[in-house]
Amino acid sequence: MRLFIYCSIVVLMLSSCGDKQVADLILQNGKVYTVDSTFSIQEAFAVKDGKIVATGSSSYILRHYVSAKIVDAHGKAVYPGFIDAHAHFVGYGRGLFEVDLTGCNDWDEVLQRVIAFDKEHPGETWIRGRGWDQNRFPGHIYPNYAKLNGLFPGRPVLLQRIDGHAAMANIIALDLANITPDLEVPGGEIETKNGKLTGILIDNAVDLVNRVMPPPSKADYEKWLLAAQRKCFAQGLTTITDCGLMYNDVEMIDTLQQEGKLLMRLYVMLTDDTANFARYLAKGPYKTDLLFVKGIKAYADGSLGSRGACLLAPYNDKAGWNGFLLHPAAHYDSLAQMALNSGFQLCTHAIGDSGNRVILNVYNKYLQGKNDKRWRIEHAQVVNQNDFDLFGKTSIIPTL
Repeated sequence: MRLFIYCSIVVLMLSSCGDKQVADLILQNGKVYTVDSTFSIQEAFAVKDGKIVATGSSSYILRHYVSAKIVDAHGKAVYPGFIDAHAHFVGYGRGLFEVDLTGCNDWDEVLQRVIAFDKEHPGETWIRGRGWDQNRFPGHIYPNYAKLNGLFPGRPVLLQRIDGHAAMANIIALDLANITPDLEVPGGEIETKNGKLTGILIDNAVDLVNRVMPPPSKADYEKWLLAAQRKCFAQGLTTITDCGLMYNDVEMIDTLQQEGKLLMRLYVMLTDDTANFARYLAKGPYKTDLLFVKGIKAYADGSLGSRGACLLAPYNDKAGWNGFLLHPAAHYDSLAQMALNSGFQLCTHAIGDSGNRVILNVYNKYLQGKNDKRWRIEHAQVVNQNDFDLFGKTSIIPTL
């Protein structure tokens, strides 16, 4: 019945409006920022099949287009959808269903939030959380896992630092991952004190625990991504670059988009993993109307807050410690060589000045002069002044 009424309205409009074109939507009386070649500001626009087909004054649009749906903006600003060029859409969605630890002023406040979450989610096998920052705690020191072990003697817990480059795990989680005080992790650190574990894991050491967690189901992905989508759309975000996904994440995104459930547009950087390369590199970039898989996300070092950023000089709050690279320098060389003619954009996380120097030199070795590869260094947070020119020489893009 509704379809019949709608079709009847369209027929009437066509018969009574002469040569006017039928649009799916008309917006009028707005302050529309078009971001066209002249950044003009218009009053109105018409939409057909999901695309803006015309912009102009309200009188012009209404003179040439007709629609069953007309929105009056009442003079308010209307912007194109915002694009976030560096985000973690899947991780954000998952985090909406974990313990939010941001803003905690001491470790006891962290534990109280975890206790409250545990009571609200008694059926969860694992407890995950993110957001604590030892720089907000008295003394600015990392906590110890003793209290966490006492509170959760039978349930594994992993609580990531705010930057994702460090985490606190309880003894059960560490045992499941076979983590011992004498275990060495290339590109990571297992913190010990007097030869005993503290529960703190840095960078690649965190992955040891992530690997023993149960894999998410399609229902998990749907719950996470649709929740993330609602919150992003509410802020005007319509396209997001997700920096560092595995192939199974991409497949779930593609499935939900093909089913018409996930409408967010995503540009995906595949995380630096041989399983990803085996599935995508030989075939080249993958593109649909909503998904573009074209990036490779590598990781040179960690973060300053967890002291994992690779610096030329030691940290002033940890004598003799310069941080570290997550892989040997040769790894980034081979990755750049592989990416050069693959059609994929290489984007490498680098925070410290030593980490940035390594990646800049590798990029310059393979790019050799001005180009349109658009290889990026994600964050480029601390860069030695002697390395500034290495960005411009080979068209390297520093990003936030």
